[in-house]
Amino acid sequence: MKIAIVGGGIGGLTAALALSQNAHDITVLERSAGIREIGAGVQISPNAGRLLHSLGLGAAYSEISVNPHRVVLRRWEDDSIIRATDLDESFLSQHQVPLANVARNELVEILGSAVAARTNVTMKFSTHVVKVEPGDSSSEVIFADGSSQSFGIVIGADGIHSVVRPCVGGIDKPRFSGSAAYRALVPRSAVEDLPIDVTNRMGPDRHVVSYFIGRNRSHLNLVCISPEDSWETESWTEQGTMEDLLSRFEGWSPEFLSLLGRVEEPIFRWALYDREPLEQWGIGTTTLLGDACHPMLPFMAQGSCQAIEDAVVLARCLSDANTSDAASALRRYEDARQGRTAQVQTSSLMNRDLFHMLDGQEQKDRDMILSISPPGMSILDWVYEYDALTVAV
Repeated sequence: MKIAIVGGGIGGLTAALALSQNAHDITVLERSAGIREIGAGVQISPNAGRLLHSLGLGAAYSEISVNPHRVVLRRWEDDSIIRATDLDESFLSQHQVPLANVARNELVEILGSAVAARTNVTMKFSTHVVKVEPGDSSSEVIFADGSSQSFGIVIGADGIHSVVRPCVGGIDKPRFSGSAAYRALVPRSAVEDLPIDVTNRMGPDRHVVSYFIGRNRSHLNLVCISPEDSWETESWTEQGTMEDLLSRFEGWSPEFLSLLGRVEEPIFRWALYDREPLEQWGIGTTTLLGDACHPMLPFMAQGSCQAIEDAVVLARCLSDANTSDAASALRRYEDARQGRTAQVQTSSLMNRDLFHMLDGQEQKDRDMILSISPPGMSILDWVYEYDALTVAV
């Protein structure tokens, strides 16, 4: 079947790779001039890591991955540990693959290389899609130069500001969360003494996540979330200042402030947006994938993971589809994924309140419950144990 994927990010490239396992003719339409990914780090939990292995990326993925030893929750003011979870042999035995931290650009590179090696996939760069007209037996893609092309299936994998989403009824606007994220990198040479952990420092109205990324742990990635009254634009490349960042975390632990003192500029900041779960992902032979249909706040580190799950379930639904049943195959994909992604979206939103509690009795109760809850990552088993390769479609 002739399939167009609008967007060549993590979700779009994974979809192209997964779909290419069958006899489809796939075209990836990417607006930028080449394969690139903006942003520093991404956490890949086992539910997505297993899928990357299943797609033949195991060796390349392992080479770019940093596997943390623990996930640690700390108090903002003194770095005291609220809870530490070992990611040990028992975790690996339960989930088959480790939790991994990777540099976004390196993940996109290995996906792009794998896609480029597939003879039934064509990458078209500098290609600006402005509209899709869904149909029952095919869908029409309209380009900025006024030309158009028909495909048996069109998949919108073009992010939170998707041009495909409005074409299938998603006319809602992204909602601003009231928070902004500062992202900064510290060279490994400046933090050789740090353990290889994923650390979440939780404080009033804000939190900070840190973890190593890059081949050979080249950098420590810092994502610093703080309140923002309003934000008119969203950009991954708007630069922030060290002075502004320090002012937002005044009074935090000496250990954390020491990390900020070792940051390698530039510092970037971006607004955090999400959307309500979408009831309808597609019309006819057009559907959505990843942030185009279920953008979520990053408080469960599942945005990329859910896009990877989408890609594999979609490929399964289309494995033996033809032009006569393509639309029904897309509805099966949507039915299989809507409940799962809505639950993750909602949980991510709830984590914002959990992480940002003001100091007081509610916060003390939270810390106590976290500290005495059973060992391991059982609270996230429902996320990590989902298997896109076997879930009913």
